[in-house]
Order: sequence, then structure tokens, then C-alpha cells
Amino acid sequence: MSKIKITASISTDILAIIVLCLTIYLVKKNPLVNNNKNKIYLMILVLTVVLLILEIFTVLIEQSTSYKLVIFNRVANTIGFSLSPVVPFTFYFFFFENERKVLQNFFLAIPFFFNAVMCVLSYKTGWIFFVDGQNQYSRGNLFLIPMIISLFYFVLMMKAVIKDAVKSKIDNGKVLFFTCFLPILGAILQIIFKDLLLIWGSLAISLVLYYILMRELQLEFDTQTGINNRSAFDKEMEHYIKSDKNVAIVVFDLNNLKSNNDKYGHKVGDDLICSAAKIVQECFADIGKAFRIGGDEFCVICEEITKEKLDNALDIFEKLLAKINENRTAKIEIAYGYAFYRNNEGESIYSGFSQADKAMYEHKAKLKGSKVEELMTSK
Repeated sequence: MSKIKITASISTDILAIIVLCLTIYLVKKNPLVNNNKNKIYLMILVLTVVLLILEIFTVLIEQSTSYKLVIFNRVANTIGFSLSPVVPFTFYFFFFENERKVLQNFFLAIPFFFNAVMCVLSYKTGWIFFVDGQNQYSRGNLFLIPMIISLFYFVLMMKAVIKDAVKSKIDNGKVLFFTCFLPILGAILQIIFKDLLLIWGSLAISLVLYYILMRELQLEFDTQTGINNRSAFDKEMEHYIKSDKNVAIVVFDLNNLKSNNDKYGHKVGDDLICSAAKIVQECFADIGKAFRIGGDEFCVICEEITKEKLDNALDIFEKLLAKINENRTAKIEIAYGYAFYRNNEGESIYSGFSQADKAMYEHKAKLKGSKVEELMTSK
């Protein structure tokens, strides 16, 4: 590699590192979606910075032919190639709503671990990369393994991002597609042209663009609970006025929030709200979209769903709620009600919401009645 190309490559990587460090600062200051996803995104940014530093290190160290540097060059390449798929692999799991889904898809980690083993073995065998006695790097016969595995995860990542965008009804679809495709293009060009180092620089651009897009979308998220807010709910309702889709509307209301605030303090009250949102989101993530529509009120809109499937989700919801309450001093009590909106019946979707709200208050009264009966029986 010529000195001009080396300078250009290092300069590009340094700029990418600076931009990523600024993005890390912004993500810490203005969190993305929710705490868990924010941690994952920060980890992705840090890993990308590490990979860029490793890339700069290997480029610089290869300028010397000293045998004393061979071991450092081999170690840096082993780590770099082993970590190559880790960013898209981690980003893919960024879009899972709960740990159960992560575990169900964890078999996708097999190529990642296979790549790591092959890269470690390459330190001696030269299968993936080879650093000779004069400290000169060259591609091994199996060089394409980490590249293909990385591309596999990049494609999965792009699929997950686009699926999430469709679900969230993000308007900037073309920009998002370009954002996801950029590192794939960088990987393909790096495979074709040996002297080009494009993957991590293009990924850095993608991560920054993604953050910008998500900050725009953040206007429709509730910062306290991490689920969609009232503005997103109103937008969703307007969407179904123009749509020909049939939906089920489920309204939830957290009971006894004021009495819990008075008894245990507002910190416990905030925890009750966040826990309620988490339970609603987890139980309905596969069949609907959850919203926080008021202080202690939530709503889920499920598109083209059967009554049987909805009742099953509510059954899971009640069982999870009971299990969580076993270890809680301040119990989470949630009333709910639902109604179906049929587009061809001539009624407004807001009428469907009112019916669901009415059913929720009937359930709330039933819960309070049950509680009074329990108190009377205990006396």
C-alpha cells in the first residue's frame, strides 16, 4: 500500500473515530429508545471504535519489516477478524423486544463462534490471514470466511432495521435502506479491492445516520417507559381511519397509583408505571403496538387479529402479572378492556376505542369489587 493510500486510510479512520466518540457523548446525553437498547447501541459504537483503532494499528505496524513486531501484528489481526461480525450480530439483537426472543434466535450465534475459532487458529495456520517473518500481511486461503459471515449478519441487521421501520411507520424508508446498505457495500468493495479498507468507516457513517433517524423518531416515544407516546397513538389512529385494516383495541389502566404514591413515594409510583409498560410491551410485542396514552393509561392496537389470539395474549398477561406480583410489596394491578374495530361497519375507530375504554372501566369495577369481597371475607 502506497504512503498516500496509507495516509488517506488512517485519516478516514481517525475522522470516523472522532465522529463516533461525539455520537457516544450524544447518546449518553440523549438516550435512544430505552435504557436497555441505549446500552446495546453504546456497546456497538464502542466496538466499532475498537475495530477502527485495530485497523489503524495494523496499517501502521505493517510499515516496519522488523520480526519483533510480527507477534503484535498477528494478535491485532486475530482480534480484528474475530470481532468483525460482532457489530452487525449485536445490532440484529437490538430489535428484539424481550430476552425470550433473543434466546430463541441464539442459534444464529453459531457462525460468529465458528469465525472466532477459525481466526484464533489462523494465528499459527494462516488460514484467514498470514503475517510472514518480515511482518508483511497477506490474505489467507479462507479469508472470505469472516467477510461472508459479517455480510450474513449485516443482511440480517438490514432486514431487522427495515422490519422495525415498517412496524414503526418511519417515513424516511429510502434513507434508512441506504443507511443499512452502506456497510454491506463497503464489505463487498473491500473483498474485491485488496487495498481498500472501507467496512468500519462505512459502518461508522451508518451508525451516526441511524442515530439521527432515531432521534427524529424519538419524538413519538415516551421517555419514561420507552414505548410509543400519545402523539404516536394519535398518528396510528389516523392511519387506521384511512386504512382498510381491521384492528383490536386494548385499553389498560394502572389501578391504585395515587394510593401507592402516597404510601410508598413517587419513586415507587414511577416504577409501577414503567413495570406496567414493560409487561404490556412484552406480552403484546408479537401481535400489536403498545402506547402510553396518559399518566397511567396504556393502549395496544392489534392489526387483523382473532379474538382467540387476543384472549390468549391477555391470559399470558395475567399470568405474568401474577408471577411478578409474588415478589412485590407495591402490587401492580391493571384493569383492561378491548373492542374490535371493523372498517366496513361504518363506525369510527374512535368509537371502537370508546368501547374498549368502557370495557376497561367495567373490569376495573370488577377488580375493586373482588378486593372488597376479599376484605369482607378476611374480617
